[in-house]
Amino acid sequence: MKLGVDIDGTIKDTKQAAVTVYNEEFQKEVRAEDLTEFYLDRAYGLTPEEGRKTWRRLEEKIYRLGVPLPHAREVLHQLSQEGHEIYYITARPGLPNIQEVTKNWLRENEFPYQSDRLIMSSIDKAKVALKLGIDLFFEDAPNHLDRLIEQKVHTMIVDAPYNRQYSKEVPRITDWRQVYEYITKL
Repeated sequence: MKLGVDIDGTIKDTKQAAVTVYNEEFQKEVRAEDLTEFYLDRAYGLTPEEGRKTWRRLEEKIYRLGVPLPHAREVLHQLSQEGHEIYYITARPGLPNIQEVTKNWLRENEFPYQSDRLIMSSIDKAKVALKLGIDLFFEDAPNHLDRLIEQKVHTMIVDAPYNRQYSKEVPRITDWRQVYEYITKL
């Protein structure tokens, strides 16, 4: 199978990394576990425009930080060893510095990674998934989930407070170890 895997919020705890950087930047003590929205704007008193500019300014630092979500690395290694092709499909901008940070993070955290299977600047992940022939996509972000579901890309939601409004018909994981059982049934 060809597996499409988002990075931020799907295999990496980017929210905690972002909160750490934003708290330092804005001298606040927001806790990641208290946030229920995808974007940090409201928690830090930012307009959407200010939020976009702040993220752009801080994103390299945010992307350098953060730890893999529990069991993501091990499960993806096992799936890779079983012959599944893993494509990292991310909306992160394809700027040279962000590409380098992303590649380094995948390598340093020992994810199964091939440079030709990292697709950056994927604003329309459904389009990318369809073009690549992705059999199963792992995603957390509502805007990408909407498009993947709309385009009938077989998608598994990686659970987060900001994506719990989706129908129970769309499969969901709360732990990466649940992926084995699901793929076995396919």
